[in-house]
Amino acid sequence: MMLSRDAARRFVLPVLAVASAVVWAVGVALFTPPAAEGGNNIYWGRELRWGALLALVLVLITLGRGSRRATWGAAVGGLAGLAVDVGLDRAGYSGGVALAVGAGLVAAAGCAVVRAVADEPDPSVLFTVSIMAAVAAGVATATESPTDVETGLNLGSAAVGSLLALIAVTAAAGRHSAGTTVVIAALAAAAPWVLRLAVPQPSGFRWLAVLALTVLLIGGGYFVTAIALPALFLTFTLVTILLPIGRPFTWLAANPAVQPGDEDLVLIVLAIPVGLILARALRETSLGRGLREAAEQPRVAA
Repeated sequence: MMLSRDAARRFVLPVLAVASAVVWAVGVALFTPPAAEGGNNIYWGRELRWGALLALVLVLITLGRGSRRATWGAAVGGLAGLAVDVGLDRAGYSGGVALAVGAGLVAAAGCAVVRAVADEPDPSVLFTVSIMAAVAAGVATATESPTDVETGLNLGSAAVGSLLALIAVTAAAGRHSAGTTVVIAALAAAAPWVLRLAVPQPSGFRWLAVLALTVLLIGGGYFVTAIALPALFLTFTLVTILLPIGRPFTWLAANPAVQPGDEDLVLIVLAIPVGLILARALRETSLGRGLREAAEQPRVAA
């Protein structure tokens, strides 16, 4: 029997939504901004918190089956979450149990709202979500800091990467049998933890492993993806250097500016345009057609 998308929506996705919100709240407490100017990647905590927010948005879109109302509602909710994140950062709020509980309850309420307002499903949106989550999982897993020894860096990177990897697999539910899907999900969830704990320092091997993980999570068009993914990411990184998108958010949060000569980047955001372009390129491949067919003809789980 095949694992139906409806089964994933009913049971797995709400858990992932709450988990994403809780990880974000924990990040508010643990991933604190620096007290003085720093160099590249100094705002790694912002990368991971925003990665958790992106995970929550992608979960809600998947829960709403890619419908127009659910997608727009999740996007608006994500922007609201971003505003809250910047506001808490500016206020110097260190978080706590209350924030984690509150964030989890808001995520659960968001799941209920998305279910209520969802209209006509859109398989192409679900396909895009799966690609975007895969790309974001790779970016989160590869997160670096100026010294790569900060408390919480490897654990936070692994946690956010694991969540996004699970979302990538769940958004594509229905393509494989139930047993195969469970195995893929387990491997996808474990991979970021293995990478960050086994290779805690940046290296060429870790970058290649992250690229391989991302390509495998996308699940098809391997040759095209392996070439296009680094090229797209490098291109958008150069664009964000020319148009430093991180600088306004650093200013809004009243955090110290990145020291002269270094770049204030938000790399997790690049998963959005890169994912959109890759999804467009892969939509008419066997991968895209297979995922659309699975979405349009869900089977009842055993």
